[in-house]
Amino acid sequence: MQNTRSRRALGTSATPGQDSGAAGKKPSASDTPQPASTGSTKRSLTFAIGGIVALLGVTSYTLLRQPTPADVAAQSKPAPSSTQTALESVATKHGDALKKLDGLSTKERREEAKRLGLLTAEEVNAVLYAKENSWVIEPTSGGARLRVDTNQVSSNAPIEDYLAWTPLASNASNRHMFSVFDGHAGYRCAEQLAARMGPMLDKSLDFVAQLAELKKGGKKPEIEAGDKALVKTIRQIEREAGLDWDQVPLALTATFINMDYELVAGALAEFRKQQQLMRMDELLGPAVSGSCGLVAVVDTEAKEVVVANTGDSRALLGVRLKNGSWKAVRLSQDQTADNANEVARMAREHPGEDAVIHRGRVLGGLMPTRAFGDCRYKWPLEAQQDLFPVLYSRGHRYATTPPNYVTPPYVTARPVIVKHLLSDEDKFIVIASDGLYDQMTDAEVIGSVSQWYEAHNRKDASTLTTEDDNAATHLIRAALSTDHSSRRQSDKNIRRLLAIPPPHSRRFRDDISVTIVTLNAE
Repeated sequence: MQNTRSRRALGTSATPGQDSGAAGKKPSASDTPQPASTGSTKRSLTFAIGGIVALLGVTSYTLLRQPTPADVAAQSKPAPSSTQTALESVATKHGDALKKLDGLSTKERREEAKRLGLLTAEEVNAVLYAKENSWVIEPTSGGARLRVDTNQVSSNAPIEDYLAWTPLASNASNRHMFSVFDGHAGYRCAEQLAARMGPMLDKSLDFVAQLAELKKGGKKPEIEAGDKALVKTIRQIEREAGLDWDQVPLALTATFINMDYELVAGALAEFRKQQQLMRMDELLGPAVSGSCGLVAVVDTEAKEVVVANTGDSRALLGVRLKNGSWKAVRLSQDQTADNANEVARMAREHPGEDAVIHRGRVLGGLMPTRAFGDCRYKWPLEAQQDLFPVLYSRGHRYATTPPNYVTPPYVTARPVIVKHLLSDEDKFIVIASDGLYDQMTDAEVIGSVSQWYEAHNRKDASTLTTEDDNAATHLIRAALSTDHSSRRQSDKNIRRLLAIPPPHSRRFRDDISVTIVTLNAE
C-alpha cells in the first residue's frame, strides 16, 4: 500500500549519490563513492524530492527492494501546487532567517532564533509530508502481514541519515531487514551502509546456513574470492564464542564487522595499492565520515526480531498489555559514555589511558563508542600522518588525529545483539535515529504511536482520529511539538523549530529518521 499523500510529495528519482539537478543535493556521482556490485537482483531505489524541497535539506532516502507499480506511480506523480507553494514559502523564510543568523555568536543566535517568524500550519505539513512513505508487505505461507511507515525530517543539509529495507532471500518473503544509518561527519558512510548492508547480510545468512549444514556432513559451500573475508569473519566469530550461535545473530555480527573492514581498512589498502589521487575521495571519503547503524531482522514465520546495534540509534517494541495499557520495551542498547558497560569495556581495552573517555566522548570527540567508519579513531597513526593532510586539503575537515591517540583502534563496529520472540501482545516496532530520542522519552514514543495504532487498528476506531495517516509522520510531529521543559506538546514548538534553517537548526534539533513496523497488520 502506497500512501497517497506520499505519492503527491515525491518528485524526481535518482540512484544513491546522483545529482538530479536540484539545489542543495548531494554531490554528483563523480564525487560520490558508488557501492560495489553485489550481483543481487534487488534494485536500489532512491526517492528524491526535486526542486525547492532540496533547499530544506530533505533530499533522499534509500529503499533496497524490488520496485512495485505503486513505486513507479509515486516517482512520476508531481507534488500538488499547494505543496510546492508552501515549500517555496519555507525556502524564502529560511533565506531571510539565514541573513539574520549568519555571523552571530552562539548566544546571540539562540536569542535571534526565538524571534524568527513561525511557519504556518500548511508549511509545517508540507515539510512533514515531503518524505513520508507507507506500504504493506504480504506474507508467504506461515508468515504475517506487516505495515511499514517511514519518514525523515532533516536538520543537516544534506541530511546524514539513511533508511533502508531489504527483503531477505534466505527466508522467502517472511524475513526482512529494516535499518537506520545515522551518519556523522558527513553522509558518505551512511550512504554506503544503506546501499551495501542488505546484500551483504543476505550473503552472510546464506553462508552461515551452509556452514551449519557442512557440520552435519553437508556439501562444502562454494566461496567466491570476494566473499572469502566475510566467511573468514563468520568462522572467527564462531571460534571466539566457543559455542554454536543462532544463525541470525551470527550473520549480523559478521556482516557489521566485515562491512566496517571494507569501509576502513580495506579502503585504505586499496588506495595504497592504486595510489590514484583522483580516487581518494571515492575510496576514503566513507572512512573519514562515520555512521551509527541499527539493523532489525523481523521474521514473521519464526515470530522473532533480532536487532543489531552499533551506536546510539534505538529500536523500541510497543507492547499492549491485557489491561489495555501500553509498555515500551527496548530492543537495543545505546552505546555511549552514558552506558556503564561501554565505559568499562573502553577502560579494559585501553588500560591506563585516562582520556579514553573525556567530557563524555571517545578521546573527547566522538559521542558513540561504537560506529562504522570514523577512521580517525581506527587507522594507525602512520596512515593518518601520511593521508590526513591531503584529505583535509580536499575538504574532509574531520581528517584530523584526536588528542591522546596512543592505542588505536578506539572505536569498533561490532554490534550488540538483542533477540526477542514475538507474542500477540507485541504490536509494533519503532526504529529511529537518535534525533527522535533527543526530543522524546521511550514512554512518550510508544504513547504517541499507540494513539495512532488505536485509531487505525481497532474495530471501534471510528471514534479515534489522528491528523496523520502515516505513523512515522504522526510520531515526528509529536516529537517536534514536545516542549523540553513542560513535556507538553505545542503546535507553536514545531512551527518554531522548522522555521530555523540549516546549518543553524542543528543547534536545536538533529536529523530525525523513523521506520515503524506494524506487526500482524490489519
